[in-house]
Amino acid sequence: MKKLRMLFPTGAVIGMLAVGTAFPAMAAVVDMDTAKFVRGTTINAVDVSKQTATQAKGYLEGYFNEHYEIKIQDADGNLETLKGTDVGYHLDVTGSVDDILKEQNDAGRKTGPGSDQSYTVTVKATVDDEKLAAALANLHCVTAATPTSNAYISAYEEGKPFTIVPEVQGNELDMDKLKAVVKDALLNQKKQIKLTDHDCYKKVTVKSDDAALVQLCATLNAYKDIKITYDFGSKKETLDGMELAKWVTGTNGNEIQVDREKAAAYVKSLADKYDTYGNHKYKTTSGRDVVVYGKYGWKVNQAAETDALVAAVKACQTTEREPIYESRGATHDGYDFGQTYIEVDLATQHLYFYKDGKVNILDCEAISRALSDILDEADPIESSYIFEVASAGAERPLKRPGDFEQFMGSPVLLKTYKPVDGRKEFSGDLAGYDNGAVTLRIGEEEKRFEKDAVALVRLRCDF
Repeated sequence: MKKLRMLFPTGAVIGMLAVGTAFPAMAAVVDMDTAKFVRGTTINAVDVSKQTATQAKGYLEGYFNEHYEIKIQDADGNLETLKGTDVGYHLDVTGSVDDILKEQNDAGRKTGPGSDQSYTVTVKATVDDEKLAAALANLHCVTAATPTSNAYISAYEEGKPFTIVPEVQGNELDMDKLKAVVKDALLNQKKQIKLTDHDCYKKVTVKSDDAALVQLCATLNAYKDIKITYDFGSKKETLDGMELAKWVTGTNGNEIQVDREKAAAYVKSLADKYDTYGNHKYKTTSGRDVVVYGKYGWKVNQAAETDALVAAVKACQTTEREPIYESRGATHDGYDFGQTYIEVDLATQHLYFYKDGKVNILDCEAISRALSDILDEADPIESSYIFEVASAGAERPLKRPGDFEQFMGSPVLLKTYKPVDGRKEFSGDLAGYDNGAVTLRIGEEEKRFEKDAVALVRLRCDF
């Protein structure tokens, strides 16, 4: 503190004393550049005794940036120390330390055990979130914790029922809550926190006696008795309960969880097997095997059907369903475009008419007459031409299993290599085909011809 001096001539002083004139008291002036905090002064719990305001501000920032640490007490009473330097801690004093010093001087600069010289200044603190998360993850109360888990239903094991796995109340910390609590304490320069005061531990929310969980477990065990069957015309594809149970991964609350990837893989296998869209295998009238391209036929909507299948599995009910299609054909059996169609052979310039998969000369004639008149009127060909509509031919041979399937019930002629019952030719309706063996319905009886005996089978037309 600067001393105040007043100089007077000697005589003047004596004169003034003589007449008893008094001067009013003068207030002390504090030099804030040199004034210091009294002994025992703390700012934000940091001792700044005998420091100027500038020194105190720098000391506060340096202390917290370099030496600050916080103790974390877990549920068992164990203490762990987290250093500010480990979490990128940084503090700036934003309030006025000068105002605190002035307040102290205005109050008379008291010191000693009986005086309270603790002050608070406004600060702005920050931490590095990534460093904080990493430091918390390495705490012993985190790494050595016993996990807390809700009761749940076991995954499928072949030959074993679904069971309820009991809950476990451990001492596992909720890392999001832990980070929020510790960060708040750091930003407020706390020296210690108790995790039990801040509800940082995970708690069991589903116990093994939960009514919904018990019911769900019973439902899952009922899978062994259900089936999901897909209808593809005369063919069926069935998923039994034991296979479906393998798709069940557990439960979420009261809802069954199904492995969607397994469901999607199964739907894809159906599509690979039964889709005909765009590529249609066809045996021409001349006997050639060709692929007919066209935007028609069967095509499973795999994404939609996967969703539907997952829902069906969750429902845990025996059901028969048809897949959800993007495109539908005329029939699953035989050609997907049906048994009534017209074949146009560009190479031979012939058009062949099939009706219900059978030869019908009269229909060919009718079509020929109708189309001939239309062509004559349109006159699309400059030179002379002959227009012919034909059936597949009265003597078309049946060679492939698909041929026999297509013309099942049609009249045919069968020839054998060696005489059977004294003859080599038999006429009848095609009644069966089994790996080369052919069955004919002759009158009221059926006669089977083994593969090694059959020399030829062809369509037969009765005029």
